[in-house]
Amino acid sequence: MQRGPVVMLRRLLSCTSGVALIEFAYVLPVMLLLYFGGMTVSEMIAANRKVTVAARTLTDLVSRNMSPAIVYNDPGAANASRFLSASAVALAPYKLDTAIQQISLLRVCDSTHAYVVWTQAQTQNTDGSTSSPATSTDVAGTLPTSEAQTADTVVSIPSNMVSPTMIPASPDGSNVCDNLNPGDSTTTQVGTAGAYMFRGTVTYTYTPPITFFEAGSMQLSDTIYMAPRLF
Repeated sequence: MQRGPVVMLRRLLSCTSGVALIEFAYVLPVMLLLYFGGMTVSEMIAANRKVTVAARTLTDLVSRNMSPAIVYNDPGAANASRFLSASAVALAPYKLDTAIQQISLLRVCDSTHAYVVWTQAQTQNTDGSTSSPATSTDVAGTLPTSEAQTADTVVSIPSNMVSPTMIPASPDGSNVCDNLNPGDSTTTQVGTAGAYMFRGTVTYTYTPPITFFEAGSMQLSDTIYMAPRLF
């Protein structure tokens, strides 16, 4: 009585018709995940490279064309809008309205810190045809006027960017970065001495064309330091 079902089961197990189609159906989701995942990662790497190029372009342009001494003496008159806009072009063909370009003039006060003399940031519309000011992440001080400074005008910098000759010395041996009050015969006020350095930063909010597991957008950023070519 049970011979019929057993024979049918044996025939079913021995049948190989459509196996390739079934295996392909199993493999297809994995293949699609690998393909689109690889495409997304490649696109993100390309966008990150564009951010690095834009940051380097910005810092290089400013360091070649803006005098730190002039900016220091009149920071309110300093304007790097054309250089900020030019660096944004390096991000093309990506949409520029999610990018922010920022440039700051720093004055070294010890081996790992510098005083923010001046800073400017901007963003733009999608194609970069118009720009608008953005909030800088750096806080500029008020020198060269003789008044006390605040601790948030001092920022960290990479130690490998600073040589001993770039660091100012205070007569009493104190760390210039800590001398926030106007200097006197025994102290050197922060921001009034030390080597200059430009710092350019570009941030870009990258949104992959296809997202997995609700990864969403991610922030790409790079910062470049350069010594000024002018004085």
